[in-house]
Amino acid sequence: MTVNPSQAPIACSLNAAGQTSRRAAWERLAERSLRERQMTERGVRLVFARKPGVQDELHELARLEGECCAFAEWRVEDHGDRLVLDVSADTAGVSALQAMFEEPLSAGPTPGR
Repeated sequence: MTVNPSQAPIACSLNAAGQTSRRAAWERLAERSLRERQMTERGVRLVFARKPGVQDELHELARLEGECCAFAEWRVEDHGDRLVLDVSADTAGVSALQAMFEEPLSAGPTPGR
């Protein structure tokens, strides 16, 4: 069943161990490939260098996040030598998204910080 992000509760359905495991997966991907992190008006944008396996891993993580954090929209776009993940939410969910992808997410400078 597909949940409308604007109607989903602003919460993650993963337990503590699941959140730790997921965070570790994001950190590993960031170490390998993250080039830029931008906080946006509606969430966050992460830019990854295209490297072997990154596209599949990024799509899988975005899919998994869409299941446990249904309050947000997770969109991966292909831009040739880079992959861009845009994560957005309604006003109430923006701070939760930005907190998910703040320090110490490896690499990637955060403009304006």
